[in-house]
Amino acid sequence: MASSGPPPQNGIVQKPPQNELVDAVRHWVHFDNLAETLNKQVSNVRAKRSEYEDKILKHLESNNMRDAVLQISGAQLQRASTYRSTNLSWTLLEEQLHEYYKSRGKPDETAAIVDFLQKHRGGKSVDYLKKTPLGSEKDRKK
Repeated sequence: MASSGPPPQNGIVQKPPQNELVDAVRHWVHFDNLAETLNKQVSNVRAKRSEYEDKILKHLESNNMRDAVLQISGAQLQRASTYRSTNLSWTLLEEQLHEYYKSRGKPDETAAIVDFLQKHRGGKSVDYLKKTPLGSEKDRKK
């Protein structure tokens, strides 16, 4: 029987490049769908965890147990606090620079500074595969 692909090299049968592309696309779609499903599940789990966290913290607060240490299997739970900074954005930066110059009575150079930072910010272009669903939701279910 004759082989339709390239001859074997070192006893290994080589797949034609077309089949490699088809296999790679099939695998990419599978893992993209899997990642989407898992991300949705993780989002749902985090939302549920947050609900229970709120319930527990409210219970501890209302029962005067703010400093309680709860023993669970393999760990301890206790109330903690952290400080979360506001996200840094161009708008926030611009507002704060205006306030800085105003408070010091100096000429406002905000526009020049923000313009300089935006032009010299840096970055790079990255290629990726973009999946765009075709048609409406009804068309995809048919």
